[in-house]
Amino acid sequence: MTAVGTVWLPLLLAYAGTLAWCVERWNAPNGYFAHGFLVPLVMLLVLCSRRASWRTAAAAPDRRGLWLLAPALLLHFVGALLLIDSMSAATLVLAVPGAAWFVYGRARLRGLWPVLWLTVFLVPLPLFVEGRLAFTLKEVAVSGGSWLANLLGAGVVRDGDLLRPAGAQRGLFVAAACSGLRSLFAMGTLAYCLAFFVGAPSLWRRSLLLVVAAPAAILANVVRIAVLCLLARWVGVEFAEGTGHTLANIAEWVSLLALLLGLDRWLSRGGRGTSAGAVASGPVPAVPAVPAAVAPRRFGLARGWLWPVALLLSWLSFVRPAPAVGDRAERLPTTFAGYRLLPRSADAERRFRRDLPQFRDLLGTDDFVWRHYVDLDQRPLNVVLLFHDHNWKSVHPPRLCIEGSDMAIEADELVPLAGLDAGVLVSRIVARQRRTGARFVTLSVFGTRDWLSGDYWAFAWHHLPAAVLRRNESGFLLRVESKLENGELPAAAEARCAAFVRTVVPLLRGLLP
Repeated sequence: MTAVGTVWLPLLLAYAGTLAWCVERWNAPNGYFAHGFLVPLVMLLVLCSRRASWRTAAAAPDRRGLWLLAPALLLHFVGALLLIDSMSAATLVLAVPGAAWFVYGRARLRGLWPVLWLTVFLVPLPLFVEGRLAFTLKEVAVSGGSWLANLLGAGVVRDGDLLRPAGAQRGLFVAAACSGLRSLFAMGTLAYCLAFFVGAPSLWRRSLLLVVAAPAAILANVVRIAVLCLLARWVGVEFAEGTGHTLANIAEWVSLLALLLGLDRWLSRGGRGTSAGAVASGPVPAVPAVPAAVAPRRFGLARGWLWPVALLLSWLSFVRPAPAVGDRAERLPTTFAGYRLLPRSADAERRFRRDLPQFRDLLGTDDFVWRHYVDLDQRPLNVVLLFHDHNWKSVHPPRLCIEGSDMAIEADELVPLAGLDAGVLVSRIVARQRRTGARFVTLSVFGTRDWLSGDYWAFAWHHLPAAVLRRNESGFLLRVESKLENGELPAAAEARCAAFVRTVVPLLRGLLP
């Protein structure tokens, strides 16, 4: 059998579900990985442009390629078994170079390793990593952009994600998509392609292009936010959010592209076109072809063993428990046991609806609500409730969301809560908002019909056996937060949260199948 039949086709089958997940992430509303569609095309174009060089060396199958391919398949098996798509996708970074090494050998791959490692830019990050990065970059963009705008006379007053320039009727809302993460990933990919596929093979040139790309993308986004603030003051918020936003985006990309190309031109003219230890990115010197007796046309290493492995991995990737259908979180009553829903303001509702696709994308479910309730004493409680099915792996520890809300965690512990199942511990977090100094207490609990815990790792271990057996146990995450008012102690806010949790948990269990 040929290499196509013994290696590449079974690998395509093994990773079909994973590649479908990658395409889904490339199409995500936030657009962070939209550049992923171009990466396979770039790889193909570079390979085609160099085919005259690499074809001069005959394929010499090399079992050392299994050093990369075997761990990749093993980790892919674990990811598919546990329904963790991001883990399976990450193994592509090893599987593609490993398979090429296994099939063609090092001689034929000479000068092509940068093309194979481009696979890194195909793989979306895990959702919780993506969310954490997006928040961090957004904070840099908002704080840096408002500071720069004020330096230029915008008179911006910041209220969380809302930037209100002096004289503006309303604020300029900075959405999650404005974090600059999309620019960061795209510029990293572009810098890599420019460094390895264009220009002189200089180690200095390549290193500098790769190092400059990330800070340049972050700085450009800060400047873009500042420009939008200035436009909001001088021309109006409507213009800044519409035409001004489009023009600022175009200017940002043109500036970044010009910076990379200009830097590349300067480095090339500066006498650093070559360096010791650089890996050639141009045409590869011809290597004498190996005689047919040494490198036969038929591929004899694989012997078809990849096909049963591929069938198993494909089955694990595609056969999943059917998700429950419904709007369980929306069925949480608006008024019950002394608690009343506090509607959002029109502006807050507009911002929530704008970010809703990103919230759904990050949480991995549509079945969630984020609400504000008040008790009989009119004291507010912030409530996050989500339901999960086989997508339980998208649920992350509550502290990640709290840290992602620009809060410093002062205490994170498990505490007993009377009124729930015997021996149940819930998560208790005390956090302080960095900008305002306000303090909050949060109680969180994971649950199913007959199990409760506030421990994330207990939650993960509870659902792992069901995932391995391709079964599903539906459940929920309830997070209740209360602000400390007028210098009160955390125990008072904790008591408010505890009363709400005790009241709501039986209702939530009744919504589960």
